[in-house]
Amino acid sequence: MLKIGDFALLSKISIHMLRYYDEIDLLKPAQIDNFTNYRYYDETQLPIANRIQALKRMGFSLTMIKQILNEYGDTNSLEAYLELQLSQKNEDLQALQRQITLLKNTIQDLKNSNNPKSFDIAVKEIPKRNVISCRSKLSWYSQEGELWNRLREETKELNVQFASPSYDIAVIYETDSDNKVDVEVQQSVVGTYPDTVHTRFKKIPAILVAALTCEGGYSQLEAVNDELSHWILENNYDLCGNIMNIYHISPKTQNEPEKLLTEVCFPIRSR
Repeated sequence: MLKIGDFALLSKISIHMLRYYDEIDLLKPAQIDNFTNYRYYDETQLPIANRIQALKRMGFSLTMIKQILNEYGDTNSLEAYLELQLSQKNEDLQALQRQITLLKNTIQDLKNSNNPKSFDIAVKEIPKRNVISCRSKLSWYSQEGELWNRLREETKELNVQFASPSYDIAVIYETDSDNKVDVEVQQSVVGTYPDTVHTRFKKIPAILVAALTCEGGYSQLEAVNDELSHWILENNYDLCGNIMNIYHISPKTQNEPEKLLTEVCFPIRSR
């Protein structure tokens, strides 16, 4: 039998950790003296200690290690644990590589600009929503307000309960050959509602976006779009949907253009 200090030296596990392993039933002493409470370990427990150390080096948590040791004799089960851990570590590695790329690009932005936008770009999920929407082809983007007016007029008799937040969103579709601007405006609602002449009720799935919020008039949106396009390209994402503008503060409630607040969102996916 080995005293806890000797077992610690042989196993390369500290006395503190051996006591903790005892508390969580991961590696219990072979014997505890009833009078002194000294812990003693058997030499045959060294392989178990080595397994614990090996699994820790692979990144397994102590909870998982305890579960694995209970099934250690089952080769198929052990292989399944290892495959799952390998898959998770590959995902972690991809996330780390993305963080490194983001750091490098942001540092470069700092060198190239006194006011880089990289710090303000967020990757977030817009949740799934029920919406009422109105879509039309316009001659100019400035005509978008007509769609919002049409949406309000045609739904005011429906006693619509708007969600909170309401996600007042304009979706910009690709411009077709006749140079018309294809725009859809949406508001999130609670419940379901019938379609009207020009408005539709529909369900929108959750979507991952790169988002940049800008304060002020809409004339700056083109520059914001360029900034987001550059950021997506440099950070190994692909655009996978239609650009959206979320109007957090809009002319509906604010008459001063410099106080408007718009969040431009590009749907993205990892390359």
